[in-house]
Amino acid sequence: MKLRTRITLLTTVMAVSVVFFTLLAIRGVIISAFREELEKRAVSIAGNLSDRVADHVIRKDYFQATNDLTEVLGKENDVEYIFVTDEEGNLIAHTFKNEIPPDILTWNPLHDITKNIQLLDTEKGYIRDVGIKIFAGTHAELHLGIREDDLKQTIAEVRKITVPIILLVTLLGVIVSFIFSRLLTEPLNKFVEFTKVLGRGEFGKRVDVPYGDELGYLARNFNRLSMELKRVSEKMEEAYTYTHLLEAEKLSTIGQISSGLAHELKNPMTTLKMLFQAFKDQPDMTKEDAEIISREIEKIDTIITRFTGFIKQKSFQASDTNIHSLIERVLTLASFDIRNSGITVQQDMIDTLPTIKADRALLEHVFLNLILNAVQAMPDGGEIRISGKTDDRFVEVMIWDKGSGISPDIRSKVFEPFFTTKENGTGLGLSIVYNIVKSHGGKIFFHSNEGAGTVFTVKLPVGET
Repeated sequence: MKLRTRITLLTTVMAVSVVFFTLLAIRGVIISAFREELEKRAVSIAGNLSDRVADHVIRKDYFQATNDLTEVLGKENDVEYIFVTDEEGNLIAHTFKNEIPPDILTWNPLHDITKNIQLLDTEKGYIRDVGIKIFAGTHAELHLGIREDDLKQTIAEVRKITVPIILLVTLLGVIVSFIFSRLLTEPLNKFVEFTKVLGRGEFGKRVDVPYGDELGYLARNFNRLSMELKRVSEKMEEAYTYTHLLEAEKLSTIGQISSGLAHELKNPMTTLKMLFQAFKDQPDMTKEDAEIISREIEKIDTIITRFTGFIKQKSFQASDTNIHSLIERVLTLASFDIRNSGITVQQDMIDTLPTIKADRALLEHVFLNLILNAVQAMPDGGEIRISGKTDDRFVEVMIWDKGSGISPDIRSKVFEPFFTTKENGTGLGLSIVYNIVKSHGGKIFFHSNEGAGTVFTVKLPVGET
C-alpha cells in the first residue's frame, strides 16, 4: 500500500472517529438533559395531581379521584398510568383499563421517603415511575408512570442528523486527507526519485522542494549532499587521471634514467675493459692500475646506488621528526667536507621549528644533498646559512650559499634526472630530493643570482603525511 493511500485512510479514520465520538457525546448530553427534564415534568404533574386527590382520599371519594386521574391521563400523552393508595396502602383509584398488574405496589415503594423515581423495564419499554406521598407518615401515595416517547422521537431525529453528518465528514475527510497526503507525499516522492538519481551516480542534481519547514531543511541538506558527492566524484576522477599521468611520467622518467644510466656507466666500464684487455697482454698489475680499478668500481657502485634510490619507492616510516636535531646530524655527516672547504655554517631559528611527521632517513638525505651542493658551490670557502620559519600549516627550511649561482639557461633543468654540471656528477641528487619532498606533500624551490649565490627552500607540512 502506497504511503499516500495510508495517509488518506489514516486521516479519514481519524476525522470520522473524532466526529463520531463528538456526536456520541452530544447525543449523551441531549438524552441526559431530556430525561432530566422529563423527570422534572413528571414530578410536577404528580405533585399537582396529588394535591387535587388529597381531599378525595380523605373523604374516600374514590370515584372522583378516578375521574381526576383519567382527566390527567387524557391530557398527557406520554403518561402510561396513574394510581392512588389510601392511608392503609390499599389501591383505591387507577387508570388501568384492563386488569391491574400484579405486585404493582412493589414497583416503587416509598417507605419513609416522600418522593422517589424508579426506572422500570416493561413490555412497552422504559417507564419512569414517580411516587409521591400524599400524606406524610401514612401509606397514601400517588404513582405516575411516564413513557420516553418524546425521548425516542428526539433520539430518532438526532440519528437522522448524525448519519448525514458522519457521511459528509467522511467525504470531506477523504477529500482533505487526499489533498493533505498529496502535499506531504509529493515532496517525499521527489526525495525518493532523487535518491534513485544519486544511486545512479548522477551527482550535482538538485531536488526542488520550496518549503520553509522540515521538508525544506531536508531538501537543502539533500542538495548539499549531492554537491558534496559531485565534488568528491570530481576529485576522485582527477586523482584517477593524475595517477595515470604519474604512471606515464614515471615510465618516461625511467626511460630517461635508463638512457642516462647507460651513458654514465659507459665511461667507467670502458676504462675497466681497457685495463682488463691490457692485463691479457701484461698480467702484472701496478698500484696505479689497482687504484684506477677501485675508483671506477666505486663510481659504478655510487651510480647504481643512487639509481636504485631514485627508482625504488621506499615505503614511508613516518615518525615525529625534529628539524633542528636532523640538521645537526646532517652537519655532522658533512663536517669533513665543510672543514676541508674552509666554510662556516650559520643557523637562524632552526631550533624554533615544530616537530613534524616525516621519514627522518629520507629527509636526512634531502638536507645532506642540499648542504653538499652548497659546499661544492663554494670551492674557495665561504658561508652557508641555514634558516627556518613556520606557520600553522608548514615549516620552511632555507639553505643559502654564496657561490657563483645557477645560470638562467639551466635553471629549468635543475630537478631533471641525470642533468648535472659537475664533472663526476650523476645528475640524480636533486631529482631524488625533489621526489622525496613531493612524496611528503611538500615543495622545493630555489632562487639564484648568478655570481651572488643560491638559496634552496624546502617547504614541508606540519601535519601527518
